[in-house]
Amino acid sequence: MSKNVQLSENHTRVLSSSLIVVDKSLSELEDMLLKNSNTCCNVLNKDVDDTTIANNIIAIKEAKRYICELAEKYGTSEENLSLQRVINVKRTKIWEILTDTLSHKIKGYGTFPKKYSEEYDADIAKLIEITNRINC
Repeated sequence: MSKNVQLSENHTRVLSSSLIVVDKSLSELEDMLLKNSNTCCNVLNKDVDDTTIANNIIAIKEAKRYICELAEKYGTSEENLSLQRVINVKRTKIWEILTDTLSHKIKGYGTFPKKYSEEYDADIAKLIEITNRINC
């Protein structure tokens, strides 16, 4: 694809954003297909046969190559990420989710049992303390 197309700034920005999101989604799917992503809270059931997985990986790689070609053709911008910033954003989001899970914050789901609230909040607080050690 040697031809370069000059779109308006708005159109280029829309295409850039779309390509970035699609590229990330393809990478996440590829990771799921290639790696055993099981954790204590998430189990990925392998309910797709190996041939389908192999064909999907081929399609994903082709799509990612084509995204690169489109990015060059239309002069889209790259998303430059700072690992330090990503760590801080993820850590903040984790803190926010856990803080919103404390017993006094989830009363919209019904009254939290008083006999468990102290232990539950201590468990959440410990997880917050552990995740707060993630630094950059």
